[in-house]
Amino acid sequence: MHCDRPLPLTEFHRPDRDGGSRKCRSCRAATRKTWRETYREKQSVYRRRFKLSQYGLTEAEYDSMLAAQGGVCAMCRETCVSGRQLAVDHDHSTGVVRGLLCVKCNRQLGIFEALRSTAEEYLAAYGAGNPHISHGEALREQREAPRPRGSAATSRLTEGDVAQMRARYAAGGVTQRGLAADYGISQNAVGLILRRVTWGHVA
Repeated sequence: MHCDRPLPLTEFHRPDRDGGSRKCRSCRAATRKTWRETYREKQSVYRRRFKLSQYGLTEAEYDSMLAAQGGVCAMCRETCVSGRQLAVDHDHSTGVVRGLLCVKCNRQLGIFEALRSTAEEYLAAYGAGNPHISHGEALREQREAPRPRGSAATSRLTEGDVAQMRARYAAGGVTQRGLAADYGISQNAVGLILRRVTWGHVA
């Protein structure tokens, strides 16, 4: 495609040997678009071959690895959720190809390998628990401690109020809505108290 209209030089790319370009920017863009659409599949094949060649693989070797893995990721045993082909996983220090992974596993493995040494040191030092605290004592204190009261409204209640509220509801004749109105709290707060989700330390 060649433009047959007189155009200013700003509409052309780099000049050729004659001092000008044979195609304006619009014509060159249209030509490139036509070429991409015509040779799309061929480009895809070329890109795949080039990418595999970076790992020293041929298409036949890739297909053989994929078949050996059952057509799924070697780690999670699932197909790639993005619909993309499985990525070639390799050892970054030696370049040795290890297997084919989905995008998610490939990224997560890269993060793990980057943190492996420090993660192993951390687990070796703290895997049994932090040496500066007693986990058993901390858990006992947590279970025995009164549960925090859920809101400013319920914080005005006393233990006697809570015990009386539960006794009145157990005796019948009063609803949770009625108790909420009597004690000036929400019906949801009443339900939590009656189910001992809050104020569980009150008998």
